[in-house]
Amino acid sequence: MPELPEVETIRRDLSRSLVGRKIRSLAITQSDVLRRTEPVRLVSAVVGRAVEAVGRRGKNLMVALTDNAALLINLGMTGQLFVADSDAHSEQHTHLVAALSDSRVLVYRDVRRFGSIELVAGRPVEESETLRKLGVDALSDSFSARGLAELLSWRRALLKGALLNQSLVAGLGNIYVCEALHRAGIHPATRCDELAPGQFRALHAAIREVLREAIAAEGTTISDYVTGNRVPGGFQERLQVYGCEGEVCRRPGCRATIQRIVQSNRSTFFCPRCQGDSTAGGQSRAELE
Repeated sequence: MPELPEVETIRRDLSRSLVGRKIRSLAITQSDVLRRTEPVRLVSAVVGRAVEAVGRRGKNLMVALTDNAALLINLGMTGQLFVADSDAHSEQHTHLVAALSDSRVLVYRDVRRFGSIELVAGRPVEESETLRKLGVDALSDSFSARGLAELLSWRRALLKGALLNQSLVAGLGNIYVCEALHRAGIHPATRCDELAPGQFRALHAAIREVLREAIAAEGTTISDYVTGNRVPGGFQERLQVYGCEGEVCRRPGCRATIQRIVQSNRSTFFCPRCQGDSTAGGQSRAELE
């Protein structure tokens, strides 16, 4: 957390707030959030440059600057990136403040400091080591049902863990994988090589559907996440399984109780009726409707 919908929401907000503005000054209070970048070099590279665009790849933000430089930002678990009035830099856990030419500031806050900021200069940001390691973006045109099947169908790994692997599919995290598996009617403990072609199609459709709905709601706020305008998201009100242990499944006609299991030290939420038996590969969406 934040996952693709939260990062995409922030990207859209920052695009409206940052593009065309110059960075007048840069203050760094915690240099350990910088990756492969020295503080002095970062200040020298960005001050005086204007923001040309704000992009996204998976869970990573790309702030493109003039003169072929860019900031590559990953928000980790608790990172926040927003534009605010100039007094926001005094808040606790603020690690970087960029003063803008419109008298506002771009603020990076991170309670747990698992996020990172990296300067990429003199080459396209897509060629950075960080982005080269990523798989296909879950909302890109390149992410297809057939491609998902080709990527996963031969793997013996559990499906949920494979979907969380950013080198395979970029952008998914625990919340939206749980939600997509529920919509697709697939048990989270199913092995990748146990899925039928129809289940890959249902899973692909569910992933795209839940991500787009979450973006429309400006993301999910469980604890720290805020948009680029520093307001909470709204998709937490529409979660069907994530964080719903002990509640009745909301799928029409299903009165089963949402359960929680632990997979790779992470909580997984699912409906034992809608999502079937992991040993049978779960049920397809078509079988459930």
